[in-house]
Amino acid sequence: MFPIHENRIWGYIDMRGNVVVSPQFDGAFYGSEAFYRVKKNGKQGFISMDNGNIPLKYDVVGGFNEGFSPIKCGSGWGFIDKWDKVIIPPVYQQVRHFSEGWAWVKTIEDVIQYLDAEGNVQLQFTNVEVGNFSHGLAFFRDKKTKRNGYINKAGELVISSTLFNAGVRFAEGLAPARYYTTGKKCFINTSGDIVIPPLFDSADDFSEGLCSVAINGKWGYINKMGDIVIPLLFDYASEFYEGTAYVVVGDQYGIINKTGEFIIEPKYDGTDNQSADQKLIRFHLGKKFIYVDRHTGNEIFQFDYV
Repeated sequence: MFPIHENRIWGYIDMRGNVVVSPQFDGAFYGSEAFYRVKKNGKQGFISMDNGNIPLKYDVVGGFNEGFSPIKCGSGWGFIDKWDKVIIPPVYQQVRHFSEGWAWVKTIEDVIQYLDAEGNVQLQFTNVEVGNFSHGLAFFRDKKTKRNGYINKAGELVISSTLFNAGVRFAEGLAPARYYTTGKKCFINTSGDIVIPPLFDSADDFSEGLCSVAINGKWGYINKMGDIVIPLLFDYASEFYEGTAYVVVGDQYGIINKTGEFIIEPKYDGTDNQSADQKLIRFHLGKKFIYVDRHTGNEIFQFDYV
């Protein structure tokens, strides 16, 4: 389902543009794992076409990931499952979504912990920055020594280098890292080897075998060998999803396929970045939001821009 509004009251349409949830909420958001976050009268919850709804009783909820969603009650964050059972009580000052079975949380004492789905502490750290796990690894940076790299699930620093500064998750086995001497982006594998040399000013994550990169302000795509497979002609290029990506030329937005051909020539004024991995992309043009089928370019539904 895809959020729409009438006079700032929100509901949902389906892939064909049919209204399937009539406008009735103060806010409506994209879904994950068949649950859609909504808010009304200052409270948030979920609706679902496939499962039972979760009442609008929380101060804030996040999207579901691996079957669990963050919730905020008062000043504390915790987690619920899809049956609205609290699996981790809302006593943390900050949380991130579950990834590879663990959730990153920060206690009121500023201790960072990784919890499993039963709330058991698996790892904990102080005075560090750490990220979510992917490919069994999480970014790690010691605030005192500035040493950085990646830890494994035993808490061991298994990737550390004097050549590059790491800081993001692995995707499809590779992660961008900044080369110290030149400031350019390279790519490392899960063993910490530089497998694509430091050539790029900016780089996103790999998706569907390709990664958007930039040199001198122009974006295009490389493959996992580091070959440029779609020329660096764009002013921005998003990650691929279902074989398509949105790109920016000048200040206009369009859609390309994996050969770099335009499905839609750039003509829109902007996009909702959160729809970049949805089956319909929500562009805006003038005073309208327009949902566009990312595969055909057909305009499915439009409503007032806010």
